[in-house]
Amino acid sequence: MPLILAPRSRMTLHTLPYTPIILGFVWVLGLSATVLAEAPPIPNNSAMPLAKIQQVLIETLALTERGLQDSTTLQQVVSERLAQAGFTPVSDAKMPHDVTLRVKCEEQKTWTGPSKHRKGSHPSASASRLWKGPACHISYNQQGQPALWSWEVRTTFEDPRDAAKAAGATNAGLYALQELQAQLAQDEFPLYLAAEWGQAERLIHLYQQATEHLDRRRLILQLLGSLNSPTALTTIEKATNNPELAMTAITALGDQGEVAIPLLVHLIDSSENPEHRLAALQALGEIATHSTPSILYDVFVKQLESQDPRMQAIAVRGLGSLGDLRAVTPIETLNIQAWSNPSTHADMQALREALNWSLYQLDAQASSH
Repeated sequence: MPLILAPRSRMTLHTLPYTPIILGFVWVLGLSATVLAEAPPIPNNSAMPLAKIQQVLIETLALTERGLQDSTTLQQVVSERLAQAGFTPVSDAKMPHDVTLRVKCEEQKTWTGPSKHRKGSHPSASASRLWKGPACHISYNQQGQPALWSWEVRTTFEDPRDAAKAAGATNAGLYALQELQAQLAQDEFPLYLAAEWGQAERLIHLYQQATEHLDRRRLILQLLGSLNSPTALTTIEKATNNPELAMTAITALGDQGEVAIPLLVHLIDSSENPEHRLAALQALGEIATHSTPSILYDVFVKQLESQDPRMQAIAVRGLGSLGDLRAVTPIETLNIQAWSNPSTHADMQALREALNWSLYQLDAQASSH
């Protein structure tokens, strides 16, 4: 007869063939729990705030159609550019560093990572996914976490073989890398990095140093526009008094948002330069697309009476952006005047288009109530 175990005996440990294994497993679990309980806590290595990043580890990669190439010269160029911007370049991963900057240069670009575009971005950034020629892709990560920021530096030519042949070079890949290094030696990627990390003080210092470089000062003003910093606002405000920088500075004030509204209103009321007044009103119009402080309504309505149809068009669009239904009556009045005017000038046509757009916006706003 087959042996049949009673229910009680099936539940008894000594009747199970794998009892030693189970007991051993329970013992190991208990020991592990004890070790974990007695182990010292893991130190909290929090990331360095972006605004305080100083030491930058540089990792470089150089690729041609023939494979991996020596990137020593590339590393030197990137290090020099960062040092010129006041950063401390680091080449050894074992040395202390706040962030890792990765630079991959290729004879033929094969991949572009995610990029975060903001106002004042590199003029070539928008076409980065279409470019297939030589390019350096720059990105960074902090504590192993990649950022949503990337940069691309390109040669002036897209076909490295044709360019190398025209230059009398026999190796198209090495020629492309040399040209990329030359572009890196001039590109302002360190400024964009400083802006990405919110380092207003570094940018202001570089701005003050660049007294002989007008284009660089303009670029820094653009970048400061997106940084929420009292010192950035002060620097931009002072630049409005410089005839060579005023237009850039006024646009940057618009990027500062509501905090710059009093300065822009003052420019409209006091500046003797019509282009500066136009730029200041345009900056207020940009603010109106994402903010609706009550003061803007009065400013825009006042400019409906301007003798300059360009000012009127900006004011009309500003009122459409604000969505304040009080603007319907003054805009309709101006609409009749504009369409009664026989002028076919481009400025008048732009005013009529602005009127149509704003009336449509306000009508939609009224319908939603």
